[in-house]
Amino acid sequence: MVTVHASPLGRLGHGENGGMNLAVRRFCEELAARGIPSDVFTRRDDPRAPAEELIAPGSRLVRLEAGPPRVVPKHEVVAHLPSFTSALLAHAESERRRYRLLHSHYWLSGWVASRARQRWDVPWVQSFHTLARLKEAAGLPPELQRAQAEEVLARGADRLVAMSAAEERALVELYDVDPDRVCVVPPGVDAEQFGRPAPAALRAELGLGGRRVVFAVGRLERLKGFDLLLEAVARLRLRPGFDDVVLLCAGADSGDGSSQAAHPDGERGRLESRAWELGLAGAVRFLGAVDGERLAALYALADVCAVPSMTETFGLVALEAQAAGTPVVASAVGGLVDTVADGQSGRLVDGRDPDDFATALAEVLGDEGLRRRLGEAARERAAGFTWSLAAERLLHLYDCVEEALPEGALETCACL
Repeated sequence: MVTVHASPLGRLGHGENGGMNLAVRRFCEELAARGIPSDVFTRRDDPRAPAEELIAPGSRLVRLEAGPPRVVPKHEVVAHLPSFTSALLAHAESERRRYRLLHSHYWLSGWVASRARQRWDVPWVQSFHTLARLKEAAGLPPELQRAQAEEVLARGADRLVAMSAAEERALVELYDVDPDRVCVVPPGVDAEQFGRPAPAALRAELGLGGRRVVFAVGRLERLKGFDLLLEAVARLRLRPGFDDVVLLCAGADSGDGSSQAAHPDGERGRLESRAWELGLAGAVRFLGAVDGERLAALYALADVCAVPSMTETFGLVALEAQAAGTPVVASAVGGLVDTVADGQSGRLVDGRDPDDFATALAEVLGDEGLRRRLGEAARERAAGFTWSLAAERLLHLYDCVEEALPEGALETCACL
């Protein structure tokens, strides 16, 4: 596996680390549990990190020297792709390593994998995780170089992995991909990790008292829609009976967030200033990046989890919240439409009107019986998404790509 800018062992919630890092790590763990070894190649971004490290027994993370050994913005990683490719090929040759299949994650890694495939002559599977043209369609600035590269990679890979039906549609409609070359593999969620109740002391620690809690988590950048959420909570608190509501936001600035913010304190500073302007002082807490155990506790503590993203390939936050038994109010975009069952495990909101989002939050927060029913259904829905099932689906795809069928034969890949 190639994941140039996102290490599967990176600290989640810091910088660019998020769902992609987690997915690669969990897939490698599941493959290792089935006796399938893997090497994962990433760019060294910390001079103190070891050159090699185990992800799981049989799964090895290899950090390659390509550019400065520090975190750099994604747009700067492009310049180091040729040296990363050379280091990857040299590493495999030094160990006389032969791979049966190549799986790259994100377009930067696809650039590397397309060249490694030429040298190794092995099947190549590509996951994008996010798409430039999908983000542009949501109203974000265009990324022409990236979009063009994604189109070339989408045509060149043997098979594409989409995280949701929405991503599959985007590949077909925005990149003119043959749908028969796309396999949908939704990620999973650890029900044990996210199914525990919140520690009793957490509410007191955060000084919440008996206040109702809206929780949001994600990289702090425009894509995640925190501006919309701040507006919605401000309007919600003006409604009778909702002045006790508090918003907890977990996550740190991403590279994109810092560059977009135009604020001396980055995107978090800009959002904190906006919260003050909206009269939310004391009603919004920015918690920074939180680790997995504390994240699970915050999901369980919350009365509702808000996911106001402009677009989402899947919506892992929504899935984790549902596994905690917490109803979700989310934008009706991308993979969130597949992840959240509208009216059953939460509410989906069309458009970007803060009043509409506030109304959906009010419906859930204002009816304890409804909130409990949605929470129970949310937990049941999340139970259908496991990393084991995701890995089995991925393995079906690998088998289908690796073992070419006779020309004209009907493909039997379970993902089609």
